[in-house]
Amino acid sequence: MWNLEAIRREFPILGRTVAGRRLVYLDNAATSQKPRVVLEAIRNHFERSNANVHRGVHRLSEESTEAYEGARRVIARFLGAQGPDELVFVRNATEAVNLVAHAYGDRHLGPGDEVLVSEMEHHSNLVPWHLLARRTGARVRAVPISDEGILDLGALREALGEGRVRLVALTAVSNVLGTRNPIPEVARWAHEAGALLLVDGAQAVPHLPIRFQESGADFLAFSGHKALGPMGIGGLLVRRDLHDRMDPFLGGGEMIREVTLEGATFADPPHRFEAGTPDVAGAVGLRAAVEFLETLGIEAVADHAMRLGTYARRRLQEEVPGIRLLGPVPGPAATGSVVTFDLPGVHPHDIAQGLDRRGIAVRAGHHCCQPLHRRLGLVATTRASFHVFNGEDDVDALVEALVEVRREMTAPAAGAPGTARDAEPADALFREVVMDHYLHPAGREPLEQATVEWEGRNPLCGDHVHLRMRLEDGRIAGLQVDGEGCSISVASGSMMAEHLRGRTLEEARRLLSAVRAMFRGEPLPGDLDLGDVKVLEKVRDLPVRVKCALLAWTTAEEGLDHAGAEVPRTAGEVSDGHA
Repeated sequence: MWNLEAIRREFPILGRTVAGRRLVYLDNAATSQKPRVVLEAIRNHFERSNANVHRGVHRLSEESTEAYEGARRVIARFLGAQGPDELVFVRNATEAVNLVAHAYGDRHLGPGDEVLVSEMEHHSNLVPWHLLARRTGARVRAVPISDEGILDLGALREALGEGRVRLVALTAVSNVLGTRNPIPEVARWAHEAGALLLVDGAQAVPHLPIRFQESGADFLAFSGHKALGPMGIGGLLVRRDLHDRMDPFLGGGEMIREVTLEGATFADPPHRFEAGTPDVAGAVGLRAAVEFLETLGIEAVADHAMRLGTYARRRLQEEVPGIRLLGPVPGPAATGSVVTFDLPGVHPHDIAQGLDRRGIAVRAGHHCCQPLHRRLGLVATTRASFHVFNGEDDVDALVEALVEVRREMTAPAAGAPGTARDAEPADALFREVVMDHYLHPAGREPLEQATVEWEGRNPLCGDHVHLRMRLEDGRIAGLQVDGEGCSISVASGSMMAEHLRGRTLEEARRLLSAVRAMFRGEPLPGDLDLGDVKVLEKVRDLPVRVKCALLAWTTAEEGLDHAGAEVPRTAGEVSDGHA
């Protein structure tokens, strides 16, 4: 029997409110919240047994060592390893993948060899292989996916059959689509082709029963913080017979047997791959998280995610007009732990901010999966992700709020529930001004005979500005601001079009500098009136969105600079402009 209320009582953070409402936390694929047993385990370690491990002969060091190695035993058993020596502690799944790329890849891959990945991989399971290819001359090759987000197994087998693949690097569960890949089958095919298999288990370990030995995988990377554990601790499971085929990743204390001025010999695995003082408290906390999941029953955890994901997809599809749900339906092909969607006409950042005003936390952006989003024809999406403390009431809150946000962003009506009229006065002014510019942007009229053309992009969320200016006699005689983006990005570009058109280059330079100063919280010249641009100052309360608000202005600055207008560039620019 799944006792949701009892589970929720174990998570202290769920007792807080956001925007005057109960916290509905739906960002677990980014990081999960922590149960009380994890927090207490970490605190108890620091209060009673904190000491460095392995070398000390005093009581605290012995207790700390036992806590660290005891955590290794419990976590290795939980994941179905052959023994604790197969578990290497790392900071996170990203470090685990990098460890394999260096410790195994540098030694065994060379020119002409291939690393096989998929189009659905997280950047952490792409970039380390790109770097490996740069170091060794190997090649990274991607297996395509279907429009539904299913891996093309035929293409995978065909690539393996060509005999150049030395390593397959594949996610067990997509952090965007929720897709479950058939790891045992892929492992078998890889081994038949003489390749090894690395599995990114960051989204699988928190929600599914994992049996490392039975899976056939050679390496399994995971992060503790997504599995109810603390940040800064994760693991890499390495098949025992591969230990001696890998070189140390980092050098220093802990990973050595003996050191002389001429050289060193190395400790037995897994310590060979754990240089320096480890995160003992993190390991202790992760053990407590694993034991908490075991108490609930990991099969029951998987069933809960399946039920909740199914319920969420049904309600979203039925009640949110125009929504596009990504990935397969929960079942053998998907976990249900994530529900990612696109809502045409409403930018994911606006969705996320609108939901946050209602106490709901989701993730908006490309989710560190830019190649996947390009494959799907999208720049950014919104993702709700669940864990053991989420229930149907959380999904209900999400759906109801999403309907309100959609209505607010497409046709705001004065006095309608959830619009700016319900907000605090300062917030109401900000939202009314922004929404007016967003829905009726200035500067969209075509401009003939442009003398400056420049583009700016915010890679965080995909906002894009296309700027065209006509300069005459040291003045901005014409200005067109086009592109796509969130409400703040579009509104800011609209305000800029109104304020820059007709100004001299000196006046434009002064205004551009003042807008930057406003976002830094610096005083503005007393004789400079920013007009409605001043409402954007409120964006400083949302640091991530300052880049959205600055994009058009930075693009204008770069465009003028490129045209030789001597507009100074400022470090930390937002855009990736090009002529």
